[in-house]
Amino acid sequence: MPTDDVLMADAGADELLVWPWTGILAMAAADEDADAATTLAFHAHQRFAGVATTALQEEPTNHQQHFLLLHFGKNWAGLRDAMSLAVHFAGAGRREWQRRGREGSSEGAGGVFGWAAVGEDLLGDGAVGRILRESGAAARSVEDVEKDEASVAVTLSAVAGEYERRERLLAAKNEEMVRAVQRMEEESSWLRSELNELKAVADNSLPEMNHGVDEENEKLRAELDAVKGEIELRVDRIQELKECRTDLHFSKLEKLAIKINSLGMADIKPEASDNAQMLHDKHKEEMEAINAKVIQLEKQLEQKEAQEYAICMLNTKLQAVENLSIEEYGHLYKLLTILKECLEQKSERFQNAYVELTQRDHLNRNELQETRQEVIKCLESMATGDCTVIGIKRMGQLDEKPFHHACKRKYRDYDPEGKGTRLISLWQKELKNKSWNPFTTILVDGEEK
Repeated sequence: MPTDDVLMADAGADELLVWPWTGILAMAAADEDADAATTLAFHAHQRFAGVATTALQEEPTNHQQHFLLLHFGKNWAGLRDAMSLAVHFAGAGRREWQRRGREGSSEGAGGVFGWAAVGEDLLGDGAVGRILRESGAAARSVEDVEKDEASVAVTLSAVAGEYERRERLLAAKNEEMVRAVQRMEEESSWLRSELNELKAVADNSLPEMNHGVDEENEKLRAELDAVKGEIELRVDRIQELKECRTDLHFSKLEKLAIKINSLGMADIKPEASDNAQMLHDKHKEEMEAINAKVIQLEKQLEQKEAQEYAICMLNTKLQAVENLSIEEYGHLYKLLTILKECLEQKSERFQNAYVELTQRDHLNRNELQETRQEVIKCLESMATGDCTVIGIKRMGQLDEKPFHHACKRKYRDYDPEGKGTRLISLWQKELKNKSWNPFTTILVDGEEK
């Protein structure tokens, strides 16, 4: 800033001034004059209203010296006000005050002198120098202050630039994060739509596919069951025919033996021979018929084996169809399985949370009911004149491990387990006592704590 209007009066441009900027008003008075301090305060208020002041007084040999320090601060406005004292008190500055002290003169406007405090005032032996030094003031030139101000301005500019750079960087990162969040929301929305579409496709297509596959499987199973039933019937028929052939053979032989034995061999040899030949021919015909039937049944058995092979092939085809349907729509089955697992997990979490909340609600209701009963009892006892303390304690359940560990360390050779059990019982009993308090009051520096 320009300093042509500031560097005036009797202080040179290179003279050291007191910083923070300070002005001095001085006045000499006789011992009986008590209005000096009031006069100085009037001048200060008239020209520098609102400025902080400090009143001082010295008593030389034959008179009193009154001083009033004006604290203008550290800014350039304070320097301007301090240097303006040379204008307000032209001809009554620091040099005139010093000359008056040497010559005993009383010059000055109304006997009041004023000037900007300089380094000599700071180093002086009087009350002014002592107060300035105690306040931490320093002697500095205007050029030094300008350099410091410029350095501070450069530093502040650099700091401001760094803050602006960081602000831009944070704004860019914020925008990037906002865009990333938007992209994630868009991707999430797209994934949800894709999932819904896949679920819709699965809900629509899987029943149709399963319906077609189920119909084909049912048809193949029905054919397979029919073939199996027919084969079983034929096997049973063959078994029955084999049993009938065996029974018929033995019955024919028995009948033939009975007839031969019943005939008189001596009297009717020619007739027996004819009957035996007839029976033999008849038996031969029956055996041929049975053999033909057996051959037919063997052929049917071969057909059964062929049908069983066909059934095996049908089973293979059916299994292949089922595997093909699972492989072709495996991703849909996998997706539905994942969705089912997610739903089961959520259902389990909700169920656990519901159970926990129910237990807490039940516990709170029990505690409230117990508190209500206790309050009713206490109010009834108060109505009858008995003094009753209303109180319900909930201090938790004691942890037994610390008691046992402490007893093992302290009473290692004196039944630590029994000692720990007794201590736990004692503490549990104290916890149930409503009037028991686990704290004690002691005196610390005369106060109860």
